[in-house]
Amino acid sequence: MSLFVALTRWAEYAGTQLAAAAVDEKAAEAELERCKALAAVKAKHEKSVTAQKAAAASDEDVIDADETFREAYAVRKLTEAIYNGADRKSAVVSRELTRRVGRGDRESRANRWTA
Repeated sequence: MSLFVALTRWAEYAGTQLAAAAVDEKAAEAELERCKALAAVKAKHEKSVTAQKAAAASDEDVIDADETFREAYAVRKLTEAIYNGADRKSAVVSRELTRRVGRGDRESRANRWTA
């Protein structure tokens, strides 16, 4: 039972970390979009839309914001993997506990009828 409690607590902790990572990822994505918009305004003197996008993409703030967003995405994906693993393991232990606890009644009934 203590293993089940420990796994459940780890799954709860990982779930909290996953939520925090998702919030960080959304904030990084919003910052990236803001930087892209500002860079596009700066590059409006370019003649074509393709040139404007290229100039905006090469802006230092956009590059930094993109790197921050990619790191936040990676942290969220890794945290999600940890959470899913802990959640599955606690489910396995829960099923095993249910199976073992339910087996006690059948064994005691069978023992009454054997010599």
